Amino acid sequence: MSTSPVWLPAVPDHELALDGTTLRCRKSDGRVLRSVPRAVRSSSTGEKLSELRERLVRHEGECRSTVESWLLAGVPVPAALLARVWPDPSWRSVLEHLVVVVDGRTGLLTEVTGEGRTRLVDQDGTPHTPPVGPVSLPHPVLLSDVGKWREVLAGQDAVQGIPQLARAIHHRPDDVDPEATSLDDYAGGEFEELRHATVRAARYGFVIRGGFASLRTTDGGVGLQARYWLGADDPGLPIETGRLLWVDPSERPVALGEVGPVAWSEGVRMAELIRAGGTTDDQ
Repeated sequence: MSTSPVWLPAVPDHELALDGTTLRCRKSDGRVLRSVPRAVRSSSTGEKLSELRERLVRHEGECRSTVESWLLAGVPVPAALLARVWPDPSWRSVLEHLVVVVDGRTGLLTEVTGEGRTRLVDQDGTPHTPPVGPVSLPHPVLLSDVGKWREVLAGQDAVQGIPQLARAIHHRPDDVDPEATSLDDYAGGEFEELRHATVRAARYGFVIRGGFASLRTTDGGVGLQARYWLGADDPGLPIETGRLLWVDPSERPVALGEVGPVAWSEGVRMAELIRAGGTTDDQ
């Protein structure tokens, strides 16, 4: 649901408005300019709208990271919580059109009523309304029919606010040693400076800790942390990436055969995203 921008006087013959999180300027004759002139942006109205825009951008980022954490945690979200946040456009933009499971029914989420009742679209395009109940956001690696859901999403002419169906997924290869506690497939990625690797990791939302890029996930209630070695030396020195491993809440490395599908997929995704920004990649 979109709303028309509210135009406010800024300087003589110019008005400003926020279109989502984009600051727009128009002349008094209604002609919208391609850019905002400096004098208009620095006006009292421009400064107030710029501050509001910054708050909206931060709020959107918080909504996005929270919903993505629900996807990685695999914990059902109370229907009452979704009902409370749904009217907020920032929340709705990251929740709408996700594949969810409610009362055993799977579908694209199209609406949450004030009472917490969800409206879903199933794979043949039929809308249905399951009973009020917790809403689960399945990780795409757990969906056996990701391709079909992508077709349904395209048929709705919709996009997802966070990568669920478009998310890269990875399955553990059959030839992996189940007793090993680390994976060297993504070692050897070269960066001219360590800071280049850590900045890239942070850009994708990964936490840097003790020389590792890290990410927490949950599989069937079991929490693991994926860790990918970047280095702990001078940020200006060149580095090669190292091993990928998973640790339990007690910081103990977990055998690869015991790493669940979500933790495996997300750990490999993290390593691939970071390594792809290096100076060389021989994979």
